[in-house]
Amino acid sequence: MDTASTAAISALTSGAVSLGLVVAANRQQRRDGSRAQRETQNMTYLNPLRWHTAETHHRLSLYAVRVDRQGFYGPAQVIRAPEEIDGKDATWFAGTGCALVSSVWITACLFAQMTRARSDLPFLRLSGRDDTRLSTSIMKVHVAFAACGVFYATQSSIGTDALLEPEGRLRSYREFCSILADPERRAWADPLVRFHLAIANGDRREELRRVLEALRTLSDFLDNTLAGGASLRARWDAEL
Repeated sequence: MDTASTAAISALTSGAVSLGLVVAANRQQRRDGSRAQRETQNMTYLNPLRWHTAETHHRLSLYAVRVDRQGFYGPAQVIRAPEEIDGKDATWFAGTGCALVSSVWITACLFAQMTRARSDLPFLRLSGRDDTRLSTSIMKVHVAFAACGVFYATQSSIGTDALLEPEGRLRSYREFCSILADPERRAWADPLVRFHLAIANGDRREELRRVLEALRTLSDFLDNTLAGGASLRARWDAEL
């Protein structure tokens, strides 16, 4: 083989290798871009649910820990029935009633985020298996609360009340208190108030345990999906 032929073959080989490297690099870049877009999209839709799951688990755990030690959770034993909220003023909501009512508000915000997550499923970029696991984990939380007398349809209504339209943002604690102060509007949240009163009195311990387990399952799934840290532990550590 003469020198010219060798040079031509070398040039062709070099060009083919270079082209292959360019194609591979472009393909990897597209994969990286797609993965980043998927992670950003999932984070946008699921991170609020992750945060409120951890917040609700933490608050209900406070009830559980105090009940295990003392038999009751005193800070929430401020009324005997939801009807006693009627006529309460801002001072009560901001003071004496805050432990109880803020617990109801935190749980209502979780219901709102679970409702949103179900609506957002078409926009999430999850594998078929993760899609099913998300739906199942959310449903387990719904079922656990339903066993406490807070029925599924009621949960959705409470979650809707926790949203402020048309802004679509969650109501602040103060804004949510204005709903509870109205007997007709509060009626939808009464089952959730009764549940918190029951666990504050040391009742429904088994149902509370199941709620906490369901919340932990959902939290673990969201932590893994969003490649984040342990949300529940981080929430406890924040109190230290």
